[in-house]
Amino acid sequence: MPRRKIAADTGEIDASTLPELTAQRQEFVRLILSGKSYSDAYRGAFSTENWSPNAVWVAASRLAADADVRLWLAAARQACLGTHVLTRESHQQQLERLREIAIASGNVGAAVKAEELRGKVAGHQVDRVQEIPHDPADTLRHIAEHQPDLAAQLAQAHGIPWDSIQNATKH
Repeated sequence: MPRRKIAADTGEIDASTLPELTAQRQEFVRLILSGKSYSDAYRGAFSTENWSPNAVWVAASRLAADADVRLWLAAARQACLGTHVLTRESHQQQLERLREIAIASGNVGAAVKAEELRGKVAGHQVDRVQEIPHDPADTLRHIAEHQPDLAAQLAQAHGIPWDSIQNATKH
């Protein structure tokens, strides 16, 4: 396939500086840019009919990590080509890549954060908020200190015995 210039809104990227790709690798890149996952792009570019899903995923991940393929993808994205759709798989791969960069640069905090986010994306870590039940009688006692009539109306409306509220505010 002849090399061409990739036009972008921000300028041009001379594709002649990019490495040569086989037709199958070019198709893989094209499919990724069209929004396919790495595995689906690999299936579309290569013959995988007797492959297990895991084997396809491994091969797709390796190809996506190939330096030549990464250069083409980066150039196309810089040129704003394609309609890359963020998938869970691509998001996790990007977080893994960022983790590796952080480890290589000695930034353990960033590596831990990237790994934490990978766990959240995978559903292994879930932020949980524990609500502590609040006794409505305590709230009514506080209101009764400033507006006893309002507290009495609220207690009656919600079936809370007013006597217990009234007695507690006097002490």
